[in-house]
Amino acid sequence: MQILFEDQDLLVINKPSGLSSESGTARHPSAEKEALEMLQQKLLDKVEGISMKISPYLRAVHRLDRASSGVLILAKSKAMLTELMNQFERREVEKTYQALVEKAPPAESGILTHWLKRDETGKKALVFDRAVPDTQPCESEYKLLETKGEQALLEIRPRTGRFHQIRAQLAHIGCPIVGDVLYGGKFWREHEIKLHAHRLAFKHPRTDAPMVIEATK
Repeated sequence: MQILFEDQDLLVINKPSGLSSESGTARHPSAEKEALEMLQQKLLDKVEGISMKISPYLRAVHRLDRASSGVLILAKSKAMLTELMNQFERREVEKTYQALVEKAPPAESGILTHWLKRDETGKKALVFDRAVPDTQPCESEYKLLETKGEQALLEIRPRTGRFHQIRAQLAHIGCPIVGDVLYGGKFWREHEIKLHAHRLAFKHPRTDAPMVIEATK
């Protein structure tokens, strides 16, 4: 697992596809758990020869879908976790994704505005062109980076943070993400879609210094 940044307060990693962001009841592995084990080993290496149990605090600040990859922030204390989660809640964090889609959208750039709600299973987002009961507005800005045959690489900046927002909105305009069979994309690899959290811009929770973290795919 690639470490993108680390200090006394934060651990920022490039989450691989196939890992959940947070540890939970599911049997599949999580980035949070693997990062914690990595951090524990690093601390043990510093006290080599001493038999002890180390249980540092480490929690994922936000979520990336299991099938996606990219920049994931983990906090090393509850205070740092709370401050960073508040930044996400206040929409102060700038999120930039890259997605390889089955075909290029009709315009090279634009803003997608829809309304979204989860289906009855809670595992898929339903997208509407206008407000209907129980929906929430969602908005994403995109631009075309390059074409690869019929496929296209897009840069996407979500302005809201709804469940499966990018995946559902792109599928709704006829441009499903490669590998995202849930939303009409063609199968690529098990538990992996071509959606990557490329960049996060935020303020350091202790110093307020601007942070820009990028992860290449």
